[in-house]
Amino acid sequence: MRPKSSTGRTLPCRILSLLLITALGSAFLGCAGRSVVPSLPPGGGIYLSADDALRALETSGPGDRTLTVTARIEINAQGERRPLKAALMMRRPARLRMETVPPLGPPDFFLSVDTGELRVFSPGNNGGSFYMGRATARNFNRFFPLPLPAADMISLLMGQPPGMGETSSCGEQWEEGLYRIDRCAAGEKTLSLWIDPVGGLLLRVRAFEEGGRLAHAAEFADHTSVEQCILPQRLTIRGEAVSLTVRYTEVRLDNDTGLFALPIPEGIVPISLD
Repeated sequence: MRPKSSTGRTLPCRILSLLLITALGSAFLGCAGRSVVPSLPPGGGIYLSADDALRALETSGPGDRTLTVTARIEINAQGERRPLKAALMMRRPARLRMETVPPLGPPDFFLSVDTGELRVFSPGNNGGSFYMGRATARNFNRFFPLPLPAADMISLLMGQPPGMGETSSCGEQWEEGLYRIDRCAAGEKTLSLWIDPVGGLLLRVRAFEEGGRLAHAAEFADHTSVEQCILPQRLTIRGEAVSLTVRYTEVRLDNDTGLFALPIPEGIVPISLD
């Protein structure tokens, strides 16, 4: 009798091993209904903790660079739909310059946030109106449809988690193939994040008010690589009775630290928001 070759002995074992690996991977994600084992996130290794996942997000994010985009925005509120086009320049943690781009004519609305100050200019008769005040959620909501602090809105527009303040991680788990992180303050959940380990992508955010009521939600899609950074090209932010859908084109990321604050037009007396 001829001895079996090593190939004859090991091939079935290799097939069995591959089947076992696939089965274990499916079991690991089985309740989620996804059969693909997550790839390793930036930095190496499946997330071992919430801190690992947040570091991966930071690694793939824009950091302290300036993001400049052309945005097509659709605002849906109280059954009405309002589309607009705008040029946005953003830099974390809380710097923003926005100019609308109407179909015809020059920009007709300007907004800036810089060093904690909100400035808004609306051109019009007699030179227009210029507003100044603190960049609080109340003031920001006078001109932006969602009642979020400016810093949180800017982070979301850049595809990053909103400010976490004095919160701490109070839970993490795999959910539908995504890594979910819960953040809590004073014993109550304030924020949940869903991260795709393939590339370290933030896909969903849920923010909660006191008592567990949903304050706002955000979803991110169509991620693309820009200057070694991963950014969403489409995002939706929803609050109570209002939603904001944004699609980016002409995305640029650089180290520009140019002026964000709107200059006060000559001859215009600013109107205080505070």
